[in-house]
Amino acid sequence: MQHGGYRMCPTLAFCPADTKLSFPAPIWRFSFPLKMSAAAICIPKDDPTHPLGDDAHFIHAESRTVGVADGVGGWRRHGVDSREYARQLMHNSLLAVLSGRDGGPKAVLEEAYRRTTASGSSTACVVELSADGVLQAANVGDSGFLVVRGGRVVYRSPVGRRSFNCPYQLGITKDGPEVAEEIEVRGVERGDVVVVATDGLFDNVHAREIADVVGLGDDDLAEKCCYLANMALYNSFDRYSGETPFAEEARRAGKEKRGGKVDDITVVIARVH
Repeated sequence: MQHGGYRMCPTLAFCPADTKLSFPAPIWRFSFPLKMSAAAICIPKDDPTHPLGDDAHFIHAESRTVGVADGVGGWRRHGVDSREYARQLMHNSLLAVLSGRDGGPKAVLEEAYRRTTASGSSTACVVELSADGVLQAANVGDSGFLVVRGGRVVYRSPVGRRSFNCPYQLGITKDGPEVAEEIEVRGVERGDVVVVATDGLFDNVHAREIADVVGLGDDDLAEKCCYLANMALYNSFDRYSGETPFAEEARRAGKEKRGGKVDDITVVIARVH
């Protein structure tokens, strides 16, 4: 599907490069005491040489586990496929989940990191919700997640970075899984919404705006994913009026910047029932 010159890729699970995608995205329902529905979308940057972009993600129903990754595009200057590291990292995260590995999201990332052989590097965020309402996560870099309740953000994951626009990343860097921020959010309730995304969303849409969208009364998660991703896409091209999170962070770092940041955009929205 094309939107404004961009290929929109709604997906619900790990997606190899040759997978044929369709829209609207279906909804998966998880079976455990706290039930959950989820949907996802990816809008790659408009780059004919890399039409799938550098983001990757997975959703595993039975274990209530979601992951997103953002391959670092700068490796292309060295002849490296920037997406391949992120793709392998998420694929190997899924394999770690399927193996029944104990230890939560941090252990999943550690196993995926060991298995990944591609060159390059990537940010990553893996989130798991337990049957009794405990959300655990491991986050490396500037991908992340929000928990929204009643249209308000009740938790936002911190960004891991060395400096402005320089996030921690797994791969051919000195960073390993030990830099992952381990997070635990207790008391997740029915009706809560968890938004897991790459920085293509969080750099271009404020948390309060995300909460406004996901807090709307209808349960069409695929439509909300699409709305948020396209809001981020629109803001990423605004060079004049946009007061985006990216511009605000840039000014705090002493850089003069207005508007958004053009990037791949991956959004996963999960509602707890």
